[in-house]
Order: sequence, then structure tokens, then C-alpha cells
Amino acid sequence: MNSNKVSHFQELSTSAVALVVIQLFRMLFGGYLIGLDQFYYNDFESAVSVLMIYGLIGLLTALFLIGKKKIGLLGLIALSIILLIMQSVYIAVYISQTTPDPSWHSPFAIWWATLSNFFFPLLTLGFAMKVYREN
Repeated sequence: MNSNKVSHFQELSTSAVALVVIQLFRMLFGGYLIGLDQFYYNDFESAVSVLMIYGLIGLLTALFLIGKKKIGLLGLIALSIILLIMQSVYIAVYISQTTPDPSWHSPFAIWWATLSNFFFPLLTLGFAMKVYREN
């Protein structure tokens, strides 16, 4: 065993741990949405889109954990802002339809999923900005 090689582990703050736990719950929720899109709605394209979004969340969280904190945090902040804007626009366009398009998923049919799509990005924004200020 080489004693010259010293491992440097950086302890995560409580905000950083909370951020990682939130991302884990987001990925579990994303897996549920993928299954819902694929099996309940039979919508393969939507399932692949959700897989890409939550895969990107996992990648950015992994970057944060392996030490590339600035890239991971800024990516999570940017992605959360984009997802909040996209969800808001989707709901506004869905409500403003004069004749509902049957190919669109109703954001109100599964209201808890719609709330979670706002709740998780807001929590991510809050904790990611707090961790970014700490470092």
C-alpha cells in the first residue's frame, strides 16, 4: 500500500446533502413518470423525453458529487429554471385551448404530478443556490 497517495474527501454540508437527496427523489419520481407515460398513455416519445431530462439530472448530480461542483450546480440551476418555465407554458397553453387536443396529457388529471413538477425544481433551485453561495 502506497502511503504517499492520500485521498482527499470533502465533506458535504447539510444543504449539499439535502440537494443530493432531492435529486434522488426527483429521479425516482421521473422513473414513475416514464412508466406512466409508457404503460398508461402508451406514449413512447414522452417516455423517452422524460428519460432524457431525468438522465441529465442524474448526470449533473454525479458531476456535483465527483468534485465538479460549479458545473453540476450551475447545470442543476439552469435545468430547474428551464423546467419551471416549460411546465408553466405547458399549463398556460393547455388551459387556453378552445378545443382540447386528445393527444395532450391533462396536467390536472394527475394534479400531484403537476405540483411535483413545480415543487422539485423549486427545492433544487433553493438548495443549489445555497450550496453555490457556500462554496
